[in-house]
Amino acid sequence: MDVPTAPSALSPLVTTQAEAQDDKLRLTLEHLLHPEQWDLPESIGPYVLDPQSLADKLQVLDRSVALLKRYRNSLCPIHRLSPDVLALVFLDLVDDCESPSTAFNFGAVSWVYIAHVCHRWRTIALGCATLWTQISTRYPEAALACLDRAGDAPLSLLVHPGATSSNSKLVLDRVYPHMNRMRHLYVPWTHVYDQNGLVSELLSSLIDAPAPLLETFHVYRVRESGGCLRLPTVFGGHTPRLRVLKLSYLYPHLGNASFGCLKELYIRGRKREPVSMELSDLLDILQACPVLEVFVILKACFKSSFPLEEVDEPTRRIRLDRLRRINISRCTAHIAEMLLSRLIVPNCQLSIDVWLDRRSDFRFEFGVPVDLCEEHPLRDVRKLQVAYCSGNSSVALIGMTHAHPFHIIATIEPETNIGDMPTISGQLLLCVAKTLDLSLLEEFTVAETSFYHPHVGFSRDVWAQVLARMPLLRTLHIRLQSLLDSGFCRAVVSALATPDERTGRALCPLLDTISLAEDKTWSSLQWYKFARVRREAGHPLRHLSVHLPHYENVEDMAETDLASLREVIDVVDLDPPEPLSVDLPDASGW
Repeated sequence: MDVPTAPSALSPLVTTQAEAQDDKLRLTLEHLLHPEQWDLPESIGPYVLDPQSLADKLQVLDRSVALLKRYRNSLCPIHRLSPDVLALVFLDLVDDCESPSTAFNFGAVSWVYIAHVCHRWRTIALGCATLWTQISTRYPEAALACLDRAGDAPLSLLVHPGATSSNSKLVLDRVYPHMNRMRHLYVPWTHVYDQNGLVSELLSSLIDAPAPLLETFHVYRVRESGGCLRLPTVFGGHTPRLRVLKLSYLYPHLGNASFGCLKELYIRGRKREPVSMELSDLLDILQACPVLEVFVILKACFKSSFPLEEVDEPTRRIRLDRLRRINISRCTAHIAEMLLSRLIVPNCQLSIDVWLDRRSDFRFEFGVPVDLCEEHPLRDVRKLQVAYCSGNSSVALIGMTHAHPFHIIATIEPETNIGDMPTISGQLLLCVAKTLDLSLLEEFTVAETSFYHPHVGFSRDVWAQVLARMPLLRTLHIRLQSLLDSGFCRAVVSALATPDERTGRALCPLLDTISLAEDKTWSSLQWYKFARVRREAGHPLRHLSVHLPHYENVEDMAETDLASLREVIDVVDLDPPEPLSVDLPDASGW
């Protein structure tokens, strides 16, 4: 850093003439460094004369000291970093706007304290246009400062619902000429339409302006009553670089925007007023998104007012090779099946939450098509857990394919004639086994949460049909927390001990590990006979893990009947493993 030569550490800071006026007053650098030698006049009143212009000389001295401090700062190791590297460090302090409704500091320039550290940092911060690209109507003064300092950098704008109309209008009027470099735009759904159902005057000019660089358009939810409406045409329907489209209480239509580069599509309806749109319109939009990677739709009611294909036409297929995540919630199982049966998504994780349906032939629909195509993500299930939650009238299918997890929840809609979950659970499990591809299944778990009514329909024949579709099954887990299990485990063991009627072979020949918990009808004799039959047939049971109240207070396990079981089973213990769990992205927070 260049340090001025005058005044400097190498020349006197006060002229020789001043020295002659007062020999006792020496304002040189040497005296400055030794304040104990100072002999300055003391102020004894509100005002004193300054015949020697000492105040002016002190101002020069202050500037000299500031320059010397600046030079000292330049010697610090942090200043070895170039301005570009420091600018990147500063940019890391700027938070991204993932959730606008909770982004309190977005547009507040809360990082500005770094400009108060030293002169060099301030110069870099004020000259880095990318630091000044976040604009919020909540902070109008900061927004106007950002517009002045952002140069030609792409902008991010948050229209805050809490901002006053005057502040919002002031900021938006200034932003309008810069829409050609808008990159991210966040708008509350209450600002899209007015009370008359027309596009609000506040945003009309903004969303009508061209936005060729727009990558994110997020209409976020706020607490306000109202219904779900159709998204108006935005930015002239031309958004060639749009990557993320998130709509709360609005739904898109082909022509509202450009979808050719869209990678993430989110649509959310209201709890009591879901989004209502034609299934054919949704398929048209998906077909217009060839590079789509994430598709999330929550609380939607799809209609199929007319056939999706003509009578002589084949089923419409839409191929989305890049789609890696589907999340569908709060729609009927029949509609979910119609949608998924028309999508070819070979590399995708699936999460759906649907209302259970039952067809006229009494087959249950839970959101998965009956005829899975060769590239359907559920063609090669390796792990599966069927967890009944009868208290909520629902069943959860949690599992893993060779590449991705999946999570399916089917709930009995209130006021339907399907029945309650304990009554239909057996037939529902059979429908699940017939629908999913379980030919490669290696681990299976069946579970029930706390409930007071026994399940019916889990006969030996039902279990035999289910297990017959799992030829490669190696591990079986049974978890029961209900007070009455109605011989649940007995029926499973009986089916496994009975040869297949058609082939005469044992079911699940590779099964070697079983764990169970809270079996109310436990019989060690039955398990002993079952394990002996399997061993004699050449399919021995290697590991049995149980958690039963029979053995909770036993001090010496050698005195129990577990010793007899170890004669036909290699390992018998009282510590069953935790059931299968999968981690899926939470779609409810956006």
